[in-house]
Amino acid sequence: MKRGWPTLNSSDKWGALHGVVPLLLLCVVIPYWSYIENEWISLGVRMQSLWDRLLDTIGDDQFNLYVYGLNGWTFVLYWSIGLAFLLAETCAKPKWLLRNKVQPKAIVDQKRLYSLITTVLFNQFFVILPFSIVSHYILEYRGTLPPIRELPTFQRFVIVFAILITTQEVVGYYTHRLFHHRLIYKWTHKLHHQWTAPIALSAYYNRPLDHLIVNMMPATIGLPLTNAHFFTSWLWLTWATLRTLSDHSGYHVLPFPSPRRRDFHHLKFTECYGVWGPLDYLHGTETLFRASKASSKTAKKNH
Repeated sequence: MKRGWPTLNSSDKWGALHGVVPLLLLCVVIPYWSYIENEWISLGVRMQSLWDRLLDTIGDDQFNLYVYGLNGWTFVLYWSIGLAFLLAETCAKPKWLLRNKVQPKAIVDQKRLYSLITTVLFNQFFVILPFSIVSHYILEYRGTLPPIRELPTFQRFVIVFAILITTQEVVGYYTHRLFHHRLIYKWTHKLHHQWTAPIALSAYYNRPLDHLIVNMMPATIGLPLTNAHFFTSWLWLTWATLRTLSDHSGYHVLPFPSPRRRDFHHLKFTECYGVWGPLDYLHGTETLFRASKASSKTAKKNH
């Protein structure tokens, strides 16, 4: 009988790994801790200096930055990336992008683009912009806005970002599911689901109330709750805009989870209400989605 090194099953491997990683971290981090700390402080000083120079250039008026700055930035981001996806879809180029398409047989209905574009523009100028102005004046009246020139610490930034992700998931799941209720769905969220195979630009294709409650509230309610700095708000809204564009694009190319979950929601309507999925798992609203993924994997293996 041949003898060799004993084999480890998966649980043994994970156990061994969990034991080795902390030891490696101790061996690497502790000797260089003072160096890492000094470099981190130095990076913070450099970032603060760059931030001051940026504000010296564009101004530090909080109303202009929060209202016009954030909305202008997300407007450009939304349309530039959304139109890029649309151009690739209509021209069927580049080929590498098409290989990452979630629904290869889905075709954009170009006759509905005018309605989509006008609806999205209306929501951006007559829902988002007034919402931003009112929100800013409320926060300014309360006197809770952080000093614009003093950047948050890295620890605070990470904690606030984690809270923002959590609040978006929780508020987003329950408001989204509420607007699927049979008593209000027809008058609110049904318009959004006219795109059974969504495209990136259809992310904001909603009725005004639907857009305000289902899209805007989950993404922004965490900002006043955490008293987020403008810098944090800017990065968060960039993240949230890119995420919703990716989810509705039908292409898995941006560094986010696959848009299959959102595509499945638009296909079945009664599953996958959340952004990340833990509440769908908790409430059993992703059963069909999981079964679909399992059958797809089985089909690929058999093929």
